[in-house]
Amino acid sequence: MRSVNLLPNEGIVAQFDSVRCESPDFKGCESGELTFTTMSLIFSYTQVKVFGKDIEHTFLWALHDIKVVDGRPQLIIDKGDAHQCDILLRKGKLELRMDSHADLVTLANGINKLITGNDEDIVGAPKTFISGIASMLSDAGKEVTEAFGLRNTANPKSAESKMVSRACAGCGAPLHGRQGTSVTCEYCGRSEQL
Repeated sequence: MRSVNLLPNEGIVAQFDSVRCESPDFKGCESGELTFTTMSLIFSYTQVKVFGKDIEHTFLWALHDIKVVDGRPQLIIDKGDAHQCDILLRKGKLELRMDSHADLVTLANGINKLITGNDEDIVGAPKTFISGIASMLSDAGKEVTEAFGLRNTANPKSAESKMVSRACAGCGAPLHGRQGTSVTCEYCGRSEQL
Protein backbone atom coordinates (compact mmCIF):
# COMPACT_ATOMS: atom_id res chain seq x y z
CA MET A 1 0.00 0.00 0.00
CA ARG A 2 1.11 3.53 -0.72
CA SER A 3 1.79 5.90 2.13
CA VAL A 4 -0.80 8.62 2.64
CA ASN A 5 -0.25 12.07 4.15
CA LEU A 6 -2.86 12.57 6.87
CA LEU A 7 -3.98 15.66 8.73
CA PRO A 8 -3.21 15.72 12.49
CA ASN A 9 -6.79 14.72 13.45
CA GLU A 10 -7.26 12.22 10.57
CA GLY A 11 -6.95 8.44 10.78
CA ILE A 12 -7.09 5.55 8.32
CA VAL A 13 -10.29 3.49 8.49
CA ALA A 14 -9.45 0.98 5.72
CA GLN A 15 -7.28 0.50 2.65
CA PHE A 16 -8.25 -1.48 -0.44
CA ASP A 17 -6.14 -2.85 -3.32
CA SER A 18 -7.32 -3.35 -6.90
CA VAL A 19 -10.22 -0.91 -6.76
CA ARG A 20 -11.65 0.21 -10.10
CA CYS A 21 -12.64 3.86 -9.97
CA GLU A 22 -14.42 6.10 -12.44
CA SER A 23 -14.65 9.80 -11.66
CA PRO A 24 -15.23 13.08 -13.46
CA ASP A 25 -11.75 14.10 -12.19
CA PHE A 26 -9.98 11.79 -14.65
CA LYS A 27 -10.87 10.19 -17.97
CA GLY A 28 -12.05 6.60 -18.06
CA CYS A 29 -11.86 3.92 -15.41
CA GLU A 30 -8.62 3.35 -13.53
CA SER A 31 -7.45 0.54 -11.25
CA GLY A 32 -5.56 1.48 -8.10
CA GLU A 33 -5.60 1.73 -4.33
CA LEU A 34 -8.32 3.34 -2.23
CA THR A 35 -7.59 4.70 1.23
CA PHE A 36 -10.65 5.46 3.35
CA THR A 37 -9.87 7.89 6.19
CA THR A 38 -11.99 9.58 8.82
CA MET A 39 -12.13 12.67 6.59
CA SER A 40 -11.74 11.59 2.96
CA LEU A 41 -11.46 9.00 0.21
CA ILE A 42 -8.03 8.92 -1.45
CA PHE A 43 -7.57 7.08 -4.76
CA SER A 44 -4.08 6.48 -6.17
CA TYR A 45 -3.03 4.81 -9.40
CA THR A 46 0.00 4.57 -11.64
CA GLN A 47 -0.14 5.59 -15.30
CA VAL A 48 2.34 3.29 -17.02
CA LYS A 49 4.41 4.94 -19.75
CA VAL A 50 6.06 2.81 -22.42
CA PHE A 51 8.70 5.46 -23.12
CA GLY A 52 9.56 7.44 -20.04
CA LYS A 53 8.87 7.44 -16.35
CA ASP A 54 5.54 6.14 -14.97
CA ILE A 55 3.27 8.86 -13.54
CA GLU A 56 1.68 8.56 -10.09
CA HIS A 57 -1.82 10.08 -9.73
CA THR A 58 -3.66 10.75 -6.47
CA PHE A 59 -7.19 12.10 -6.10
CA LEU A 60 -8.89 13.08 -2.84
CA TRP A 61 -12.59 13.56 -2.11
CA ALA A 62 -13.66 14.90 1.30
CA LEU A 63 -16.39 12.95 3.09
CA HIS A 64 -18.28 16.20 3.67
CA ASP A 65 -18.65 16.48 -0.14
CA ILE A 66 -20.86 13.35 -0.19
CA LYS A 67 -24.51 14.28 -0.66
CA VAL A 68 -26.69 13.61 2.38
CA VAL A 69 -30.48 13.43 2.05
CA ASP A 70 -32.73 12.87 5.08
CA GLY A 71 -29.67 12.08 7.19
CA ARG A 72 -28.42 9.33 4.84
CA PRO A 73 -25.34 9.48 2.62
CA GLN A 74 -26.24 9.00 -1.02
CA LEU A 75 -24.63 5.65 -1.81
CA ILE A 76 -25.99 3.44 -4.58
CA ILE A 77 -25.03 -0.15 -3.84
CA ASP A 78 -25.11 -2.77 -6.60
CA LYS A 79 -27.20 -5.75 -5.50
CA GLY A 80 -25.40 -8.17 -7.83
CA ASP A 81 -21.92 -9.60 -7.97
CA ALA A 82 -20.20 -6.45 -9.24
CA HIS A 83 -19.41 -5.17 -5.70
CA GLN A 84 -20.04 -1.65 -6.97
CA CYS A 85 -20.77 1.46 -4.93
CA ASP A 86 -21.70 4.73 -6.63
CA ILE A 87 -21.09 7.69 -4.32
CA LEU A 88 -23.03 10.84 -5.18
CA LEU A 89 -20.97 13.96 -4.50
CA ARG A 90 -22.04 17.58 -4.44
CA LYS A 91 -20.33 17.87 -7.82
CA GLY A 92 -20.36 14.59 -9.71
CA LYS A 93 -20.26 10.92 -8.85
CA LEU A 94 -17.64 8.32 -7.96
CA GLU A 95 -18.09 4.78 -9.26
CA LEU A 96 -16.11 2.26 -7.22
CA ARG A 97 -15.87 -1.46 -7.97
CA MET A 98 -14.41 -3.44 -5.07
CA ASP A 99 -12.67 -6.84 -5.04
CA SER A 100 -15.18 -8.45 -2.68
CA HIS A 101 -18.50 -7.95 -0.97
CA ALA A 102 -16.66 -7.69 2.38
CA ASP A 103 -14.70 -4.67 1.05
CA LEU A 104 -17.95 -3.08 -0.16
CA VAL A 105 -19.56 -3.63 3.27
CA THR A 106 -16.55 -2.06 5.05
CA LEU A 107 -16.59 0.99 2.78
CA ALA A 108 -20.35 1.69 2.67
CA ASN A 109 -21.06 1.03 6.36
CA GLY A 110 -17.95 3.01 7.36
CA ILE A 111 -19.02 6.02 5.29
CA ASN A 112 -22.52 5.84 6.79
CA LYS A 113 -21.14 5.70 10.33
CA LEU A 114 -18.70 8.60 9.86
CA ILE A 115 -21.21 10.86 8.14
CA THR A 116 -24.30 10.14 10.25
CA GLY A 117 -22.81 8.89 13.52
CA ASN A 118 -25.22 5.94 13.21
CA ASP A 119 -23.87 2.41 13.76
CA GLU A 120 -26.69 0.90 11.67
CA ASP A 121 -25.37 -1.17 8.76
CA ILE A 122 -26.71 -0.06 5.39
CA VAL A 123 -25.10 -3.00 3.58
CA GLY A 124 -25.21 -6.52 4.95
CA ALA A 125 -24.41 -9.99 3.76
CA PRO A 126 -24.89 -10.70 0.07
CA LYS A 127 -28.31 -11.90 -1.02
CA THR A 128 -28.70 -15.66 -1.36
CA PHE A 129 -31.65 -17.92 -2.04
CA ILE A 130 -32.04 -18.65 1.70
CA SER A 131 -31.75 -14.98 2.71
CA GLY A 132 -34.44 -14.19 0.11
CA ILE A 133 -36.83 -16.66 1.72
CA ALA A 134 -36.04 -15.26 5.19
CA SER A 135 -36.76 -11.75 3.92
CA MET A 136 -40.14 -12.86 2.49
CA LEU A 137 -41.08 -14.50 5.82
CA SER A 138 -40.07 -11.36 7.71
CA ASP A 139 -42.20 -9.21 5.39
CA ALA A 140 -45.14 -11.58 5.87
CA GLY A 141 -44.78 -11.24 9.65
CA LYS A 142 -44.85 -7.46 9.33
CA GLU A 143 -48.02 -7.64 7.21
CA VAL A 144 -49.76 -9.84 9.82
CA THR A 145 -48.70 -7.44 12.57
CA GLU A 146 -50.10 -4.47 10.66
CA ALA A 147 -53.30 -6.32 9.66
CA PHE A 148 -54.17 -7.13 13.26
CA GLY A 149 -53.17 -3.72 14.60
CA LEU A 150 -50.25 -5.08 16.61
CA ARG A 151 -47.19 -2.91 17.00
CA ASN A 152 -43.67 -3.33 18.21
CA THR A 153 -43.39 -2.05 21.77
CA ALA A 154 -39.87 -3.38 22.36
CA ASN A 155 -38.17 -0.04 21.74
CA PRO A 156 -40.64 2.85 21.35
CA LYS A 157 -37.91 5.50 21.84
CA SER A 158 -36.03 4.48 18.67
CA ALA A 159 -39.07 5.47 16.58
CA GLU A 160 -39.05 8.94 18.17
CA SER A 161 -35.41 9.89 17.51
CA LYS A 162 -34.73 10.75 13.90
CA MET A 163 -31.61 11.62 11.96
CA VAL A 164 -31.00 15.35 11.52
CA SER A 165 -28.39 17.43 9.71
CA ARG A 166 -27.36 21.04 10.11
CA ALA A 167 -24.38 23.33 9.73
CA CYS A 168 -21.86 23.82 12.55
CA ALA A 169 -22.24 27.27 14.12
CA GLY A 170 -18.47 27.50 14.48
CA CYS A 171 -17.23 26.75 10.97
CA GLY A 172 -20.25 25.83 8.81
CA ALA A 173 -19.25 22.17 8.31
CA PRO A 174 -22.12 19.65 8.08
CA LEU A 175 -23.15 17.96 11.35
CA HIS A 176 -25.24 14.77 11.32
CA GLY A 177 -26.72 12.61 14.05
CA ARG A 178 -29.81 11.69 16.01
CA GLN A 179 -32.07 14.50 17.14
CA GLY A 180 -31.33 15.48 20.73
CA THR A 181 -27.79 14.08 20.78
CA SER A 182 -24.60 16.07 21.18
CA VAL A 183 -22.05 15.91 18.35
CA THR A 184 -18.54 17.32 17.99
CA CYS A 185 -17.52 19.00 14.75
CA GLU A 186 -14.56 17.13 13.26
CA TYR A 187 -13.20 20.34 11.73
CA CYS A 188 -13.30 22.91 14.55
CA GLY A 189 -13.97 20.71 17.63
CA ARG A 190 -17.10 22.60 18.69
CA SER A 191 -19.77 20.51 20.49
CA GLU A 192 -23.39 21.15 19.58
CA GLN A 193 -26.80 19.71 20.44
CA LEU A 194 -28.81 18.53 17.42
